[in-house]
Amino acid sequence: MKRILAIFILLLMLYPVSLKTNLNIPSVKTISMTSEKELRCLAENIHYEAPAEPYLGKLAVAMVTMNRVRHPDFPKTICGVVYQRNPRGCQFSWTCGAKMKFNQTIYNESMRVAKSVLTDREQLVSLENALYFHNTKVTPNWTFARPVVRIGGHIFYEPKT
Repeated sequence: MKRILAIFILLLMLYPVSLKTNLNIPSVKTISMTSEKELRCLAENIHYEAPAEPYLGKLAVAMVTMNRVRHPDFPKTICGVVYQRNPRGCQFSWTCGAKMKFNQTIYNESMRVAKSVLTDREQLVSLENALYFHNTKVTPNWTFARPVVRIGGHIFYEPKT
């Protein structure tokens, strides 16, 4: 491992311009935490959408929420995404229907995930294009999207292109 690292550093020293200019890394629009309100909206969405999920499941829900903020077809704020309405009702069911009882412990975990996503820019590469998810207990007929991965009790989808 040390040998590979040394070779990589040597290559960077010998070819710094060509390596940096030839890398085809897509730029990702960064989202900064603009307010406590936006942080709370993300934490609440995690809390109600993934209460029983482990850290990875909560992070996945946060990723979909943030992906929507970056996507042109969705509102440009976290709260706008979370509370967006659609012709069938709400984007996230808890925002317009019955929601589970608030649980402070779950909310605290959700807040930690939300802060991590907003401040550390923590991401799951496998979900970089995911805009949708649903609980495995339901089977919607989503012809507009293809499944990407199952994490815990949710299946995550990206739009078909």
